[in-house]
Amino acid sequence: MMKGQIFLVAALGSLLSACGDSNDTTETERLSAELETAVIAASNGAGLEAFILPDETDFASIPQDPNNPITAEKVALGQMLFHETGLATEGVNPGTNGTWSCASCHHVAAGFKAGVKQGFGEGGSGFGMFGEGRVLAPGFDPASADPTLVPDLQPVASTTVLNTAYQEVMLWNGQFGNVVGGLINAGIDPLILEAAGTPKAENSRDLAGLEIQAVAGTGVHRLKTDTDSVLQTDLTYQALFSAAFPVSTDELEEASKAIAAYERTILANQAPFQLWLKGDEDAMAPNELRGALLFFGEAGCVACHTGPALSSPVGATEDEMFFAIGFADFDVNDPAIHGTVDLATSKGRGGFTTDPADDFKFKVPQLYNLADTEVFGHGASFSSVADVIAYKNAGVRQKPIPTSQLDSRFVPLGLTSAEMSDLTAFLETGLRDPNLQRYVPVATPTGNCFPNADAQSIADLGC
Repeated sequence: MMKGQIFLVAALGSLLSACGDSNDTTETERLSAELETAVIAASNGAGLEAFILPDETDFASIPQDPNNPITAEKVALGQMLFHETGLATEGVNPGTNGTWSCASCHHVAAGFKAGVKQGFGEGGSGFGMFGEGRVLAPGFDPASADPTLVPDLQPVASTTVLNTAYQEVMLWNGQFGNVVGGLINAGIDPLILEAAGTPKAENSRDLAGLEIQAVAGTGVHRLKTDTDSVLQTDLTYQALFSAAFPVSTDELEEASKAIAAYERTILANQAPFQLWLKGDEDAMAPNELRGALLFFGEAGCVACHTGPALSSPVGATEDEMFFAIGFADFDVNDPAIHGTVDLATSKGRGGFTTDPADDFKFKVPQLYNLADTEVFGHGASFSSVADVIAYKNAGVRQKPIPTSQLDSRFVPLGLTSAEMSDLTAFLETGLRDPNLQRYVPVATPTGNCFPNADAQSIADLGC
């Protein structure tokens, strides 16, 4: 080939390549414009802002309990306490003290939830790479008559603390939260809401869900933050606490408020969809844009998953937060599951409120960083985002609950395999914040290994 011919071919190739780039850009622009229209249509008049998560340092824009205003000092203290295995001093077996933390079941490697189907506090061993290696420690048995051998097990899959600032009540059944002026639990009989002798008694503090969950969780999960705990004996913790609470009247509640303040700042605001909402048209790939169009359009996902966290609307009513879509409970025949599932747990919201109309309803979860785990649903009955999408597309319930209890929107969607693939891309990568590590301390004041500090976890984590 002559030199002139070579130049002509090269020039033609460059022109074709440029045309290809132009076509790709045009597709992105077209999809982006269509998505903007769809998102605005789903915003109830609020526009794109309705779905934007604030910066984690923009405290004024983060939903919070008026009795627990977020401050930098509370967040700094709460971050440490959340990861501190030194608080684990109330175990049934003294030999395991100091080996678990809040982060044992809500750690960054799994998107701030557990990396296994059933979370373990005391009685767990190991971590693996992203929490998938945690198992029941030898000798512990949930059915044991010896109380020193009964582990701290979750009766349902652990929920993430990511973006939880956007929900008024906590847990799958919403049993924690009684904030003044709140909507969700306001009408529940105090004898149920504040049941004496149960963790729900903490609702008498009249705080929001995250705050109540932190107080109740301290006791349930065998942690200690008052009277001779590490919070009072470690000089660094003393300084952090004094900065957060210059006047202290209730160390347990105040430590819990610090943990809740920290949790409110754990926001997936660097996810591609969030960047797109803020003006970066190229933040999402074409398949993610197509998936987002399905989410806000034909698939109808936004009907249940909305607001900044894609969970439930800010100021949601009970009917906007709890749904029955037939997800199965824990499979007690699964070797990874220990113990039993009682009827109240199986009934979800109804098991808490005792209202039959609430039976089998569970809180709608937020949807960011789902790709960080392989556990989905309150009963861990799915192992991938694609499986959940296929389930909802088929519209056939796993759990044999009465048809009358199923949400009216739980119907076959009729999505094609290509559409389900695009929707999966949006949920897995379009909604994944790649930098959640910014919410984790380099070390805690004690220097203890975290999120777990049992021998196997220390080896797995390289502490």
